[in-house]
Amino acid sequence: MKQFSLEDKERFDKVYALLEFPLGEHSFNWIYLWDFCYKDIEWAEINENLCLFLTFEGNRYIWGPVLPGNKLKDTLRKCFSLCENYNVNNKISKKSAVMYIPEELREIYDSLEGFELKEQNQDYIYKVKDIIELRGEKYKDKRNKKNFFMKNYKFKIEEFSANKHKESCIDLLQRWKKQKNISAEDKEKFESDVDANKKVLEYAETFGIKGIVVLIDDKVEGFIFGEKTNEILCIMFFSKTNLKIKGLSQFIYSEFLKKFFNDCELVNDMEDWDVDYLANSKQSYKPHMIKKSYMLVPSD
Repeated sequence: MKQFSLEDKERFDKVYALLEFPLGEHSFNWIYLWDFCYKDIEWAEINENLCLFLTFEGNRYIWGPVLPGNKLKDTLRKCFSLCENYNVNNKISKKSAVMYIPEELREIYDSLEGFELKEQNQDYIYKVKDIIELRGEKYKDKRNKKNFFMKNYKFKIEEFSANKHKESCIDLLQRWKKQKNISAEDKEKFESDVDANKKVLEYAETFGIKGIVVLIDDKVEGFIFGEKTNEILCIMFFSKTNLKIKGLSQFIYSEFLKKFFNDCELVNDMEDWDVDYLANSKQSYKPHMIKKSYMLVPSD
């Protein structure tokens, strides 16, 4: 087993590129940005497959499908055996699972004897053109808010630079935290989201993650980050705005896609973690499609 590190980025990028429609969790950058939520992130090559392991919320998982999928059943048996040994050594009684299996691999994993496939979560997918243009009745409210912002504020858009914008973005993040009304059950996930936002400010340029900031009176009032996944798909990582500024969130999302990802057909806004404020926001943009993820567990 090898420790997950920056030196592994090229290796993981290569295997995730094998997926036709990768989910948000099929990204080295994303996992690295959230590594403070995970424990003992390790990987191994088994039957020439790249297999990622981590501990999350007190349980050991195989994180994402093993890729490219050679000798799949034998590989999974060995992966689960490694998890079982870890669980014994760390006094974990919960069952391990393979997490974030995408729809394109559903039939393959569902056909494996001795295992059971279950629905896990879902990613929200939109047409890039829809978010850029905000046309039609279904986007009327978003379009009106964006137009309100453009007519009523003097603003500047700048590509994110850590040297120039990092501290101002952290200041915005703290102001945004105070503006949000978060339920007690969502508080831990909310704080994790804030921590991951801070980390992207540090690593965006190193990882080639694209970002812009919107300034009003030379003060950062919004930022957004994402990356291109393949020729048709880009993915949004984080977006934060001053919630008191009407239309800014609609404006920055639209302008960001237009600036960096106009050549993509689809944008993945990722999952909602079963957090109300995230689910409401993602549903409000009227998803073009929902891409489900699945988890695989050994049959009882």
